[in-house]
Amino acid sequence: MSNSLAISIFMLAFFASIAFNGFFRNVAKNNNFLIDIPDKSRHFHFRPTPLTGGLGIFFGIVISGLLLTGLTDARYSVDLNSGIFENTPLNNGSINKNFEVNDEDFNLSLKQDKKNKNISVQIDAIGNDSRNQSPIVNIVPIDINKFKVILPSGEEKFYLTEGDKIIEITPDDNLIINTFIPQNTDLKRINLNNFSISLYICALLIMVFMIFDDYYGIKAAYRLSFQSMIVLLMIFMTNESLVNLGNLFGFGDINLGVFSIPITVFCVVGLMNAYNMIDGLNGICASFALVPLIFVTYFGNFSYGLLVPIGAILGFLAYNLGYLGKKRRVFLGDSGSNMLGFAVAFICIEYSQNINHSSHVNPVTTLWLVAIPLVDCVTVLTSRILKGIMPFRPGRDHLHHKLLNFGIKPKQILVIFILLSVFLAGIGYSIEKLYPNKEYISFYLFLMIAIFYYLISKDKLNTNV
Repeated sequence: MSNSLAISIFMLAFFASIAFNGFFRNVAKNNNFLIDIPDKSRHFHFRPTPLTGGLGIFFGIVISGLLLTGLTDARYSVDLNSGIFENTPLNNGSINKNFEVNDEDFNLSLKQDKKNKNISVQIDAIGNDSRNQSPIVNIVPIDINKFKVILPSGEEKFYLTEGDKIIEITPDDNLIINTFIPQNTDLKRINLNNFSISLYICALLIMVFMIFDDYYGIKAAYRLSFQSMIVLLMIFMTNESLVNLGNLFGFGDINLGVFSIPITVFCVVGLMNAYNMIDGLNGICASFALVPLIFVTYFGNFSYGLLVPIGAILGFLAYNLGYLGKKRRVFLGDSGSNMLGFAVAFICIEYSQNINHSSHVNPVTTLWLVAIPLVDCVTVLTSRILKGIMPFRPGRDHLHHKLLNFGIKPKQILVIFILLSVFLAGIGYSIEKLYPNKEYISFYLFLMIAIFYYLISKDKLNTNV
């Protein structure tokens, strides 16, 4: 990964979001359109505020994505059997290579620390479930710029990195066998794939429909029907859905079969509404969208593409949190919160259902990435239904409302939420790494936390809805 390229992509998305958020905010203010008016349910807001944050994020992402199309991503090939390396210099930071040994496909990742020049190596099988398969090729760092490759036959090959060269040497006396000068012969470019295009289209449709909801107020039944149709459209366009839930209960993987599509619709619509319902405090909903994106980016195989929504969301937060002036705040509105919930849901599906994805996570781990909005939504809806209250009416019975009632300030609540969300996501990732074949441990622990939160919250429900 090129650090300069990553920073450039992030900054482009960030400033594009700032520009579009400013533009749509001014349009809303000048035309008195999509303006949130403070009322008793939002007493911590003191002035009318535009509900255009979702538009700013969306166009910041789309325009940045279009401008970035065609940029080169470092993907190269290597044939370890012949010792031919094709790549940029190792001292540029990292190398990602695809290679084949005995008709098996692998991905090799070499990274070099810029300070001490130490080489770290990771290798993963492609086309197989790496959780159940040991690597066929073993890469062993030896010295600062030296590593060896152990082939399936047991043969060992030794390599040095020297400037822009990769040198094959003898095992003992370090005599040079071959010197390979890197060649950029297998470049892949950052392109708008089918998943990205489909996500843009569906997100735009959500934005348009929910703008009407922000302005006119649409009945819950119609809103749920539309959300379901959009999810079905996304499934049809991408062929992405929940197919396997993993070993949730300890009795083997749960394959959904014919129930894949209806369960996918239920889960995505549920998460869309969870993000929408928890959007009652500045920065909360957007922060809950950032956490899964950052975790997938950081702990997976680094993706330039995810830097675009991360930068765009942070650009919105600059307005939403008042860093560009309290009088210049913007809110997400139903359009923005639903769009973020939809995007996060399908990104989680993409990364959890494709076992060959370079940043694959177990399906149960994604629950930890969206833990707070998910658990809070289920708790609130269940409590309302049991008390005979309309479940989808606005109310002050969410977790952040309860913390406000304890006298905690809004910015403090935001910090608490961010830290808690990161902590829970870290738990999910840690369990996956420690117990890769025991997803049920993660699921039962998550279920215990959810039940605990429900039990301590249900009797303290504020029925002022």
